[in-house]
Amino acid sequence: MMLVAEYVLHGFALVPIPSGAKGPVAPGWNLPEKAVVTSDDAELINGNVGLLHAYCSPPTAAVDIDNLTATTILLDAEGINVAQLLDDQDAVLVSSGRPNRAKLLYRLPENNIPLETIKINDPKTGKSVVEFRCASSNGNSVQDVLPPSIHPETGKEYIWAGQGHWSKLPELPAEILEYWTRQLKQRGTSNRTTSTVSVTNPAITLPPATIHNLRSALLYMRSDGREHWIKAGMALHDLGDTGRGLWLEWS
Repeated sequence: MMLVAEYVLHGFALVPIPSGAKGPVAPGWNLPEKAVVTSDDAELINGNVGLLHAYCSPPTAAVDIDNLTATTILLDAEGINVAQLLDDQDAVLVSSGRPNRAKLLYRLPENNIPLETIKINDPKTGKSVVEFRCASSNGNSVQDVLPPSIHPETGKEYIWAGQGHWSKLPELPAEILEYWTRQLKQRGTSNRTTSTVSVTNPAITLPPATIHNLRSALLYMRSDGREHWIKAGMALHDLGDTGRGLWLEWS
């Protein structure tokens, strides 16, 4: 695939993924010596393809949003505007076509070592809200699927989205880097368990800025699919009348 060969010319490290899968299966796939870093080897990839963040030059990272509504609430409390990140003129996203999700790609700041991946779950459902992805706990790379791979569940092609271009990844925003490193410090170097953070509180009174950010995030999504519409309503349910109002407005 010509596009895959272009990836390595721009410093991406790749891993082959079988067609119909979202992850590699070859033994030791996340070891640095297994990374595909030449155009000749890249041209041999004939299935799906993944990006090995920690082995790229410079290393890359992903903010993998599994619940856009909940992530907006969570990060807004940390002073991070998700809608602004998505709409930035340099934003680079990988889209799988699934609703209420987004994946932002960045390059790490110069001389910044690869960061250990962290995941934040909804304490009520146990489902992932957002994941900050780069390296594993032992320093090897994690991977994220790149276009033109085919999503195994939807059968649709992953596509590049956002106003930026994949060949010019923006630097990881300082506020994201600070939040990520703070989360790692709070766990300690020996704590490798998944983080669980409360993202909703039915008793909370949301400040106007948060409501504005939620509204902006909702406008980023489509509302004409029933399943998507219902899921968004459920995610907003715990915000009481405010959430209901946002949901109806978006609908």
